[in-house]
Amino acid sequence: MDASPHLPRRLTEQCAALLDVGDGHFKPTLASAVLDGFEGLGPEGQLAFFRHLHGDLGAAPAAVDDAIARWRDAPSQQSAQRLHAASESPRQALLRALNLAEDGTFRLVSMRSRFLAVLAEHPELEPVDQDFLHLFRSWFNAGFLKLHELSWDSPSSLVEHVLEYESVHPLGGWADLRSRLQPADRQCFAFLHPSMGDRPLIFVEVAVTEEIPSSTDFITDLDRARQGSGRTVATLYSINNTFPGLRGIPFGNHLIKQVIAHVRRHDPEVTTFVTLSPVPGFRRWLETRPAGGTGGRRLAAEADDALRPGAPAGAVEAVRPAIVAAARSYLLESTDGRGRPLDRVARFHLRNGAVLDRINWPASTEPHVLDQSFGLMVNYLYDAPSGSDERARDDTERAAVPASRAAAAAHRPTTTEETT
Repeated sequence: MDASPHLPRRLTEQCAALLDVGDGHFKPTLASAVLDGFEGLGPEGQLAFFRHLHGDLGAAPAAVDDAIARWRDAPSQQSAQRLHAASESPRQALLRALNLAEDGTFRLVSMRSRFLAVLAEHPELEPVDQDFLHLFRSWFNAGFLKLHELSWDSPSSLVEHVLEYESVHPLGGWADLRSRLQPADRQCFAFLHPSMGDRPLIFVEVAVTEEIPSSTDFITDLDRARQGSGRTVATLYSINNTFPGLRGIPFGNHLIKQVIAHVRRHDPEVTTFVTLSPVPGFRRWLETRPAGGTGGRRLAAEADDALRPGAPAGAVEAVRPAIVAAARSYLLESTDGRGRPLDRVARFHLRNGAVLDRINWPASTEPHVLDQSFGLMVNYLYDAPSGSDERARDDTERAAVPASRAAAAAHRPTTTEETT
């Protein structure tokens, strides 16, 4: 590949040297120099660097062909290992070497975050992402993750990440954060990784309540006088990934399972585990599709009108059946070209073993929830009794619509992870 005017020659020479050098004591220093050079590039320079990884550091076709021929001539463990070595790209070896730099894992995760922004406009670079994913899935497997319970007494360097990365129900400041961490019936759990310092990879906020919540009011309602001691429901109401560069690394399922096990051990009265989850693609889907006898765009307008201040009494109740029916169809019947649920949050929870339990409308007046789904949110039920006939219900009629575990399993994808 021809050299790019945006990619310093010194940087490509340092990459080549890093691949050629042995395991000497100066290898981490050279790895740091390469990462420093990359991080100092502008957008065009970083694109040129990724093109260098793709065009100049891919697997050598001739070597792969030769290894394939050797395998066909004499299949053996030795020829299989030779084929494996030939098919592994030099860029993968480079990424491994870069991990030796100080804070190398964190810096490579940041590099992939920038790469994903580039990949959206340059899909031909996809093979580079496959090498990132191959390494990250090994480096961030569940065995390296440690569950931490965060509280108001946790170090500020740790809990400030909750304040920064909470995106499902954004926090207004430290007072809001305190209301999520300090009360006895509010908990927050995070996965930490030894190579990422005190930066949580993902965190989940939990509320212990008397009933399955149908709206976000319980998040800000701190009046505990109206609540008795019989709180048996744990609601996982906010799940947040903090590193875009770790997209596609499946640790959300492990977090949910460990949190449920932790709560069970420490609070045996809790027997029900649910979420209160957004439905981020619902508005976009509804506005472009028919919905029963009423056009989707018309139904969307009616839902918006019903929620406006000063709307006639009964406006919400008049629209509710149609909105709930449309949401049920969207979540349980609408799939993408790969047979997966269209909604990314539904994909995450159904894949991880939950079932759709209840559809709530309206459930939130938060602007971003109104923009995404007219304020509609849903409860996904975890750890449902095996073989039970779980159902998708709306929050008023409790209309039972079968959503059995088998049906939910049919909607589970096998690839990337996206969370609430």
